[in-house]
Amino acid sequence: MSPSSHDRWQAEIDRRLQQGVELEFTLAQFAGVVGAQDSDTALQAFLDNLVASTAARRIDSYRCPVRGCDRVLPPGGQPTSCPYCHTDYLQEGCEVIAEHFYRLVGETSRDIRWVIVIHGMNSRAKWQEEFSWEIANRLSYSAPVLIYKYGWATIDVFTRWLHRRLARQMGERMRIAIRQAEKSDLPTAPDIIAHSFGTLLLSRVLADAEFADLKFGRIITAASIVRPDFDWDRLVAEGRVEAVLNHVGGQDGAVSYAQYAIPGAGPGGVAGYDAKTVLNVRTDTYPHSGFFIPENLRVLISREGLWHGFLTRPLAHFRPPGSFVPEARWRPAPLPARIPTRLLAYTVFCLLAPLSWFRRRLDP
Repeated sequence: MSPSSHDRWQAEIDRRLQQGVELEFTLAQFAGVVGAQDSDTALQAFLDNLVASTAARRIDSYRCPVRGCDRVLPPGGQPTSCPYCHTDYLQEGCEVIAEHFYRLVGETSRDIRWVIVIHGMNSRAKWQEEFSWEIANRLSYSAPVLIYKYGWATIDVFTRWLHRRLARQMGERMRIAIRQAEKSDLPTAPDIIAHSFGTLLLSRVLADAEFADLKFGRIITAASIVRPDFDWDRLVAEGRVEAVLNHVGGQDGAVSYAQYAIPGAGPGGVAGYDAKTVLNVRTDTYPHSGFFIPENLRVLISREGLWHGFLTRPLAHFRPPGSFVPEARWRPAPLPARIPTRLLAYTVFCLLAPLSWFRRRLDP
């Protein structure tokens, strides 16, 4: 066996494990994909070595010999009849065909069943409509998208009590949506994509004991203003969250300053999350809202895109370009550095609150 043959075969195994597809196959099927002969003893030895190393299992099975049926028969010893074409092999004098399958030890890919998307501050979230349209066009199955709109958030971000109110409203809407999904036979744990201030509201919902009954699938935070020390590990361990991707924009000039004006905020979208269960990925060219420029969004949710891969692939082998681990645990800026900016932000809130209320009455 030449090194190039072995490398080609191993690359195909790695591809299947990374994408969670075609984990079960026969020798002939695998040989056809890698351009080899099923009589190749080196290929047989390669697959046997996978079994010996527990990277794969060998499954002994039988196939119906009747032309036009040819189906793999249910396990449980050598069968005497076919449950599909109802042929009695003893009566017809024919024998079943012994066949061996290989099953790679790994997770299968998952479908994007339904998604809740949450926008950032001062946004009408046009990107959400773009996302919904692209999801509908790029996936081969239906994936409902709930676009959660809490309205424009401007001076609201400066006060913690408004955070709680907005988060409570969002949590109640999520609970209603999850109950509706259950009635429609959809999973009760939706995937989440949140941006900027929407990530902070999401963290408030996750930290609120009132919403401890809510469970979520895979979560993507983009341009996050959640504190890097937020306890994602606990949420994953408790089964509240399946997995988290923190997508960092390398040209984001806003996130670093969030903690100075927004109560409870932090630079998760720049420094990354400290949690061991989180996958931090940095795209150097993205500014604060660069994730949702239509051409970038289309790439992210394409079949080979980062977001599509995170939402569908087995994560044990998922290490996309730009993955990083924070070099040191984050610490908030000293309190004396944050007090003046917080006071200024609260003063702005008090001065502009009547105008904000009036604007909401005209443009809810």
